[in-house]
Amino acid sequence: MDWTTRLTQALDYLEDNLEGTADIEKAAELANCSFFHFCRMFEVVFNVSPAEYVRRRRLSKAALDIAAGGDKVIDAALRYGWDSPESFTKAFKRCFGITPSEAKEGKMQLELWPPIRLAVMLKGDKTMKYRIEEKESFECIGITIRTTNSDNQNLHTIPQFWEKNGKAGVVDAIAKHCGKMGLLGVCYDYNPTDETFAYSIAVEKGKVPLSEFPANSSVFSIPKATYAAFECRGPNPEAVQKLWKNIYADWFPSSDYEHAGTPDFEVYPMQDPIDLPDMSPDYRTEVWIPIKKKAK
Repeated sequence: MDWTTRLTQALDYLEDNLEGTADIEKAAELANCSFFHFCRMFEVVFNVSPAEYVRRRRLSKAALDIAAGGDKVIDAALRYGWDSPESFTKAFKRCFGITPSEAKEGKMQLELWPPIRLAVMLKGDKTMKYRIEEKESFECIGITIRTTNSDNQNLHTIPQFWEKNGKAGVVDAIAKHCGKMGLLGVCYDYNPTDETFAYSIAVEKGKVPLSEFPANSSVFSIPKATYAAFECRGPNPEAVQKLWKNIYADWFPSSDYEHAGTPDFEVYPMQDPIDLPDMSPDYRTEVWIPIKKKAK
C-alpha cells in the first residue's frame, strides 16, 4: 500500500470520527508511521497540526449543524466533544469571530475549514540530492525561541528571529565560534501538548565557555543519530523552506524511512566565495533529518 493511500485512510478515519474519538495515534497507525513523524509531516505539509485540524473540522461541522440544521448550541457542543456550551462558544468565537447564536441567526457568512482531500499530492517523484550521515551525540550553544508549524507561523517567526539578531550583531557573535559544520538552525524539544518546538541559532559546543557567548545563550544536547542530509542552493530563507516541504511531501513518501523523533537542523556552511550573499541563487544550505526505518 503506497503512502498516499495510507494517508488517505488516516484522513478518512479522522473525518469519520469527528463526533467520537478522533485518535491521532490511531491515525498515525493507519498511516503506518510513528506518532511523532505523523504530527511533524502533517504540520509541514498541511500547515496545521492534526489536533488543530480535528478541532477546526469539528467546529466547522458544528457550525453547519447550527446554521443550516437548526441544532441547539448545547447539542452541537456535546456532539463534537465539548463539555459545556460555554467552552464551545469560546472556541467557536475564536475560530469564526462570531458566537454560535449569531451563526444560527445567519448574521455573517462563516469561513468553514474543509476536509483535506488528497489528489496526487504526495508523489515522491522529485530528485533530491542527499547523503546518509552517522553522527555521534554533541552539544550546541545558541539563542532560542519557541514557535509552531501551524498556520505557517514558523515561516515568519524564524526568519524574523534571524533578521532581528542579525541586525543586533548576535548572529555574528555566535558564528565566530562555528565548528566544522558551520552555523546551525536547530529544531528540538517538540511539545505535542501545545504543538510548539524550540528553534535555536547555534553552533557546536567547543572549548569556548558559555560566558563568551551573547546573553540568553544556552547549552543543549543532540543525541547520536543517523541523518539524511539534504542540500539545496538558492536564496535564503525561501530555498530552505521549500526544501523542508519537499522532504516531507516527496522524499519521505517514497523512502524506507521516517523521522526518528530527535532534533533536526539546518546547516549554514562556509560559502564559496566566503562573502556570497544569502539571497544569491548559489547560496548553499543543508537540512539534516534524523531517520529510522519504517515499520513493515
